[in-house]
Amino acid sequence: MRERTRPVAAALSFLTALPVGRRARLDGRDLRRGAVLFPLVGAVVGALVATVTWAAAQVLPTFAAAILGVASGVTATAALHLDGLGDVADGIGASLGGRDPREAMRDPRLGTFGVAAVALDLLLKSSLLSALVVTGFPWEVVAAGSISRVAPIAIAWRLRYLGAGTGAWTDRIGGGTAAAALVIGLAISIPCAELATPAMVLAVAVVAIVLGRWSRRRLGGATGDVFGATIELGETFALVAALAVRCRRGSSA
Repeated sequence: MRERTRPVAAALSFLTALPVGRRARLDGRDLRRGAVLFPLVGAVVGALVATVTWAAAQVLPTFAAAILGVASGVTATAALHLDGLGDVADGIGASLGGRDPREAMRDPRLGTFGVAAVALDLLLKSSLLSALVVTGFPWEVVAAGSISRVAPIAIAWRLRYLGAGTGAWTDRIGGGTAAAALVIGLAISIPCAELATPAMVLAVAVVAIVLGRWSRRRLGGATGDVFGATIELGETFALVAALAVRCRRGSSA
């Protein structure tokens, strides 16, 4: 694999289920260089979800179409972000009960909090897609996919990574990388979501701040599960913000 394509392959393999670069032995250095491309990868996943939802809505009820769209996103990412959400939810549940959240997050079995979080997230996301596709192609989904992938970079910039392997990509992530990723995310989101973009960025930022602070206090740093949960919840609440802006504009028209 050519040197200049390794960061692209690293970003794709880290965030999706695409079999990219498996034979190239990609490492933390490649992923660190490719981190700035996370919003672009997110936009591709978002475009897939939006396209499947819109196409299915031409022949199916919108909620059924939305479920297929969500399923396409879960398949494209191998449910990695959902897995992170479930583990973090179990960790939060454990900490609320006075137990060590790290033990709960290491348990391969999904607990009650994890099941509830994943189920509610999928239900909410399907409902949001169903509402957004009613008026046409849901471009906001592309924007949500893009801007939500900035969140793990921001967390990696502020917190130390608690792990090994490709987690080494976080070692030298700086504010410049986070800023560049945000610029790319905005460049994609503004044409897609237009006036809803500020609200969507704010929603993702709130998710990143809340999970980042919890991770720092309870875990002492960030984990891959925290990154995944931040992406998943950031994407969902960005769609909440987008729909809220659309409803507000519709009511004032």
